[in-house]
Amino acid sequence: MKKIILILLSLSFFTSCSYALISDFGFDPLDQTCGAKPLGMGGAFVGASKDINCLFYNPAGLANSKGITVSLKDEKNFSMGVGYETGIGNIGVGAVYKSYKNFDLSNNTEVSYDNSTVLAGYGIGSDRLSFGFSVKTSLSQRLSITGVPDRAAAAGSDYDIGVLWKPLDFASIGVVSHNASGTSYKMGSSDEAFPKSTRTGLILDVLGNNAIFNNEVFGVRVAYDIENGNAGDNEKHNGYYGLEGSYNGWFFVRLGGSSIFKADNNVICPSSGLGFKFGDTSLDIASIKDPVTEGQISYLSVSYTAPEFVLFKAPEEEKPEEVKPEENKPQIIRELLKVDSPEDDYITYDENIIVSGETRPGASVLINGVHAYIEADGGFRAVQPLISGKNLIEIIAGLDGETKKIEKKVLKKAKVIIEEEKEINKKIVQEVLSKEADIAKKQDELNREKEKGIDVSEKEKLLLDEKAKHDEEKTKLLGEKKKLEERKEKVESLVTLGVIELSPEKKFEIEAPITRGEMISWLVKASGLQIPKVEGPVFSDVPQNHQYAPYIKAASDAGFIQGANGKFRPDDPVKEEEGQEFFRAFGIVK
Repeated sequence: MKKIILILLSLSFFTSCSYALISDFGFDPLDQTCGAKPLGMGGAFVGASKDINCLFYNPAGLANSKGITVSLKDEKNFSMGVGYETGIGNIGVGAVYKSYKNFDLSNNTEVSYDNSTVLAGYGIGSDRLSFGFSVKTSLSQRLSITGVPDRAAAAGSDYDIGVLWKPLDFASIGVVSHNASGTSYKMGSSDEAFPKSTRTGLILDVLGNNAIFNNEVFGVRVAYDIENGNAGDNEKHNGYYGLEGSYNGWFFVRLGGSSIFKADNNVICPSSGLGFKFGDTSLDIASIKDPVTEGQISYLSVSYTAPEFVLFKAPEEEKPEEVKPEENKPQIIRELLKVDSPEDDYITYDENIIVSGETRPGASVLINGVHAYIEADGGFRAVQPLISGKNLIEIIAGLDGETKKIEKKVLKKAKVIIEEEKEINKKIVQEVLSKEADIAKKQDELNREKEKGIDVSEKEKLLLDEKAKHDEEKTKLLGEKKKLEERKEKVESLVTLGVIELSPEKKFEIEAPITRGEMISWLVKASGLQIPKVEGPVFSDVPQNHQYAPYIKAASDAGFIQGANGKFRPDDPVKEEEGQEFFRAFGIVK
């Protein structure tokens, strides 16, 4: 099949047919794939960020990348890229030179292709979401086929548009539209177009700092890209996949591969590589199967990232670092973990609680096993859901092999609305506050009469008696309120422990009578008796489906209660002497 296509392509030079040659041979005039690090991972790099190689794969990743990188295969195949900060996003420029010499397509046909591409990109956004675009220009192309005059093309341009989203600390998703306009150009008698495609990539940090599984020494990253587009008159579907393992953030091992569209079938291209990072400098090597020639090739890359890559600097006098600290002032070293909220043994009625604090920049923080988002200055803040009752919140910070753990105890109490409390508050407002306002008004009137020389001794005596009586009533009401609050607190504790079952915000009357079955259910829960399975009537008036049947059976099996004439009367209100008898049976009182 491949030979037939090549013969037809060769005949086109003599018959002057106009159709795409470059794409059909598998070449992309604006191909900028390069860099030993991405290629070692099979080219799965669209979801990457904070790496200058993003300039060549997804310009959105350029928003958080700067530095310089140079890659080399030989003197005819090399690339370079530079990224700068501007204060309003990052810009990057790059150049890629590729040459395929004496590429044997059949027994009698050899093809050579040379291409040089330059590009400029811009990215803006945050660590979580960024956008970017790049403009690419093919400065020159030359295609040579055995026995056929060389063909060359003038400059042509197109652009890429990309977006990068990081929904979680350990996951990033990138989407880029390559050669978005699909501009056409002429190469001799053939009509050519820059092949359009859409490429989507996902990168997951499985092991390491801020990864799915936290580890301060080893790291594992997986990546996958899928690309759909056109190649001449055909649709291409390419896949890229990669794996990177790291040790202490300086040694890297990479494996990957790709499935690349060709005219008659997809070519599987495995890859591998090593990486070494020394401070701001990285050295990477990769060995891959070239998807065009299907031969083995190797790349060497050197990258450098440092704070100096800032294009527009603030005036020197505005630099905060220029402010000299006081002499002999001790250097402040931030703790690995400091928790500001919650306090120790915190009590709340809320469903959630805010856990906040600070750590050192670059550290990871786990809150009950879940990664917390760390700000650039090391601060963190997360919402932690609570369960009813006691909660233990475990906060762990880790950085460079050092870890620190802080535990916080939180009690989530059940909220109970007491009807008697509403009544007593109403009385306090009506009988205390309004009465005090009335007494104050009468006192003002007496003072004005005194100023006029009027004898008010009798009125003062009556007012003093009224004040004394009011104070007595006020003290009584406030005393009742305090006792009610103490009883309410005990009820809330029982509800929190599950002894008393109430639906959220359910009204509760402390003085309201309770049934015999309800009291037994409370006592069974408080005593921790095992709840048995009810397979029939417990008593003649306690059928199997009665709401308190399991609790009545548990108390009966334990010998704490007995029926009278085969009945228990579960729905009758508890009398005082019956309640005391139940308490004695369960050992609560003697």
